[in-house]
Amino acid sequence: MVAGGFAIAGNRITEIEDHIATLRDDAGIRSEFHWSSYRGGRKRKAYEALIDYGFDLVNKRKAALHIIVTPFKGYNHKAKENENRDTSVNRMYYQLCLHRLAQFYGAKRAIHVRLDEGNDSSDICTMRNQLCAAAYGTYRTRPNCVRSIEPVRSEHVGAVQMADVIIGAIAAKQNEVKHTSPKGDLADYVLRASGRTSWSTNTLKSARFFTVWHFKGK
Repeated sequence: MVAGGFAIAGNRITEIEDHIATLRDDAGIRSEFHWSSYRGGRKRKAYEALIDYGFDLVNKRKAALHIIVTPFKGYNHKAKENENRDTSVNRMYYQLCLHRLAQFYGAKRAIHVRLDEGNDSSDICTMRNQLCAAAYGTYRTRPNCVRSIEPVRSEHVGAVQMADVIIGAIAAKQNEVKHTSPKGDLADYVLRASGRTSWSTNTLKSARFFTVWHFKGK
């Protein structure tokens, strides 16, 4: 399983959202950029432009991209009381929020987390207090450094769409999915755009704007 997203300073959100909306409008995409619905064709260049834009933001340090990869074989999927069937994904989000967002930004910034709505994010959206306590105890962040964790509808948030396409491509590579559809080519495009040769290793511990973390916890 692969999860992740972009970390964006508040003063850049409008600029980034407007650019993604323009890419979508110019390509005649009426709904949203989405990995699962990609079929290539006349939309190929728009998706490639979206991917290029995401990594250009990272390379210019205008945004950060943080990715967590975990092997679900042997992973403890048992839900605790009041948790849903997608609790394992929620736990991945928790780890990513604690050990990337809070660690990197919690001492100086107020953090607002926006996750694509659904079962795989519903638990973490109720865990702000626990996350803030863990962040303060682990990394001596500001108290309540995570000010909000809320679900959003992806069709309304371009940054979530951009993350979805890139994360979907990484997951396809990690799971060795042999796409005979245009998704295979798009997954290859994401890997090339990232500057990496594979997704199978962690980035350096010193990395801050582009991190890949293979989490082995259970």
